[in-house]
Amino acid sequence: MPKLIPSSQPVFPPEDIPSILTEIGEVLRSGQFRNGKNVKAFEAQVAQYIHVREAVAFDSDSSAYETALRFFEVQGREVVVCTNSFISVPNSVVFAGGKVVFADINPDTLSMDPNSLEQNLSANTCGVIVTHIAGFPNPALQQIQKICKAHNLFLIEDATHAIGATVHDKKVGSLGDAAVFAFTPTKVITTGEGGMLVSNNAELCEFATRYRFYGSGQGKTNFVDVGRHMVLPEISALLGLSQLNRLDKFITRRNQIAEVYDEAFAKNGAVKAVTCPTDCRCSYYKYPLILSAKINPQQFIKTLLDVYGIETGSIFYPPCHMQTVYRCQDAILHGHLMEAEDVLSRTVALPMHVALSADEVAFIAEKVGFLTDKLH
Repeated sequence: MPKLIPSSQPVFPPEDIPSILTEIGEVLRSGQFRNGKNVKAFEAQVAQYIHVREAVAFDSDSSAYETALRFFEVQGREVVVCTNSFISVPNSVVFAGGKVVFADINPDTLSMDPNSLEQNLSANTCGVIVTHIAGFPNPALQQIQKICKAHNLFLIEDATHAIGATVHDKKVGSLGDAAVFAFTPTKVITTGEGGMLVSNNAELCEFATRYRFYGSGQGKTNFVDVGRHMVLPEISALLGLSQLNRLDKFITRRNQIAEVYDEAFAKNGAVKAVTCPTDCRCSYYKYPLILSAKINPQQFIKTLLDVYGIETGSIFYPPCHMQTVYRCQDAILHGHLMEAEDVLSRTVALPMHVALSADEVAFIAEKVGFLTDKLH
């Protein structure tokens, strides 16, 4: 059995671990496991990094989405999301009482197609969630912003893949009415589990701070909203602070890996890489590779793993509208989603994380090139 090269891997540099353990010890001795200085510091540093008014930490991205959607009062109304999103996005619309409408993708970018977005609008549409898939800022973001403005729709950025990505020197997360980041173990930075809501809307941030802790107002016994328990633990925030200090270096390394892959596959007629938009920086949460229709994806994935030890992922297949839960729930579909069904079935995610060595990256590029030539 070949040595496994994982598709993703959280990385805490060895030199960071002693200070992290020291800080964890302080939390243990203090007994303050929530609502403490570390969460506040993490929120403040994320807000400063993204260049937004405020950031509110949560136990997950799902909690952050649901909170924002409740603030925007989506109950009984439609929210358009890209079918190429993680299931947490449409689920959050449902949790907030809204109705999910799925938009198709642009087959070259794997991101929401603004034409499909427009086709899926109705008199009952109240907002849009746009996913920056795999860490690639949506190239059609400006067009999507114009559509939202013209129809008086809120715009939430699904930035769960894209912390540190930029569009014309502006950070992803600062380009809509709100944005959500995720810090699960596979992400560009991790807190173990967790999420963050960011916004320039002071009322939204105040609501989010209350809603995440049972709807609490001033004091410990005054509750003003019907809220839930969604707080990020202090120890998780400590991990986030350490990772945030490494973020730009992580992204630089991810882009270096992507450059090796791009060069290796540039003249390979059996595959197509997704390119980062001009004047943007991608965070490269994943590296998507679209296979030719002549290649059997299952055979390709199995051979890479069994013969070469190269683990791959997807972005995302099946897409949301094909998942059992939405087939059964009669999720609203105003248009066809054929691009997503076709292209995503042929898209694989190559290993992408900062623990990859230069030799491993070269090995992956070589074996993917060899195998695609063989199977094409």
